[in-house]
Amino acid sequence: MSRPLLPESAYEALGLSPETIKDLMNPKPAPEPTKVHAPNLLQSDEDNARPMLPNETSITLYAELLLHIRTVTLFASLRTNHSRQTDAKLSADGSYITVSHEGESATIRLPINVKGAGDAALELPSRPPSKELTLRLQLEEKEGSDLLGALQRQDRQANIVPWDGASLNGAEDAEILCKSCERIVVPKGKIHQWKDLPNENWAEMMDFWHCHKPDEHHLHNHTHEHAIGQKGYAAANRLQAKEGVGFVDLASFLFAESDCVGAQLSAEENKEEVNPHTLLCKHCTQPLGIQDPLTNGWRIHKWRLTLSSKFANIPSFFYSPQKWISARLLFLIENTAVRKFHIHTPTPPPDNTVEPTPSILIWVFTPDLLFSSSIPSPNRFDPTRCMKIFYQRQTWAPLQPGDVESASIEDVEFSKDLYNELDQALRQSQRLLPPTAKKFQGWDVGLLERFEVVEGGMGWVGEEEEGQEGEREDEEEENEWGIPSEPVD
Repeated sequence: MSRPLLPESAYEALGLSPETIKDLMNPKPAPEPTKVHAPNLLQSDEDNARPMLPNETSITLYAELLLHIRTVTLFASLRTNHSRQTDAKLSADGSYITVSHEGESATIRLPINVKGAGDAALELPSRPPSKELTLRLQLEEKEGSDLLGALQRQDRQANIVPWDGASLNGAEDAEILCKSCERIVVPKGKIHQWKDLPNENWAEMMDFWHCHKPDEHHLHNHTHEHAIGQKGYAAANRLQAKEGVGFVDLASFLFAESDCVGAQLSAEENKEEVNPHTLLCKHCTQPLGIQDPLTNGWRIHKWRLTLSSKFANIPSFFYSPQKWISARLLFLIENTAVRKFHIHTPTPPPDNTVEPTPSILIWVFTPDLLFSSSIPSPNRFDPTRCMKIFYQRQTWAPLQPGDVESASIEDVEFSKDLYNELDQALRQSQRLLPPTAKKFQGWDVGLLERFEVVEGGMGWVGEEEEGQEGEREDEEEENEWGIPSEPVD
């Protein structure tokens, strides 16, 4: 509470000096509260991106296995510079590393078991002192062992994509559901046959097949055209949606409109898309795909769906969109022989000049990588298979007359929702990386999860059927490649 000011005459009877009276007439302002400069120890991430829990250690660990150079690299981020008391130990079974610093410790599973005898202390860099530590463990196989053989099998070299035509035909009663509300989009029994589309260059493939079918050349024109139609592509060799047939490509299904009982066309045109007709779930109105006028069908995106089959004993489940994106990038690498892709949203109409088209320049630096992180993520089991991505956010514009097309960069168009999924996945993956590994020569660094071998086909591994639903019976067990795994969400 402030003191009331009195006139100068009120102080004369006190016999005070003129200087004292002057000070009483002109009181000093109250001092400002002292600013606290101590760091908030509950916020260890940069930009306070992720508040730490009260019982959580300030040490964060990240490890990755580079198969081709047979090296496990461990990154440790500390709150303060490391000292002589900082140590790192490898567990007796070679599956864990524990880093201790200033009374705290953190443990991480390695992407692969490093066989050893007893707890082994790892040598830390002595100088200069730093908050960021990097350790490299070189893997050496003993004679007669097959430490990395399982990871270099031929089936792991393929681009694994679930829900292919052959697997769906084997399931017999596969049911397609909306991922958002789990209501039926394509009921069981609607699709009598599933067919895999060769690849994105199917039009050229159709031309080749149409001209090289000696067993059908003897048919009359009408009969020949009918046989062509039964295969799902018309006289002009154009793919046509067919009732009761589900066409399967890398990341979508193509159905006849009559088979999609749980989908409907959007009432409003989407002027931002080249194809303005968006397909929505009838029950929750979430986007499912697009109408495809070239095939007279409805194209439903796999990343918007969940699939179930009682015949194959498969509960409803789905995959994160980033895995479908990784499969798409791997397909492009195989077919274009380049690893840099300029990914952009659909080109707006010519009269829309308000904003440039957003884009991300992607460099697939490491197509196959196993990593583990002490920072949790939903539905992640370490070690996690992924691709290491270098990327730059840019804007995109179509080539103008006279512009030279780059031979080392492929332009790729993503729908707006899939582009946003890619952008979000890259942003979130940076949380898992240590500060020293988030940048590389002007590029941002991110991770995109990719499909494992066991996720091929119908994509469901049923070893947990007798245990609790949705949980692993024994999270300490190794998977089929001898790699330990555990949930980190």
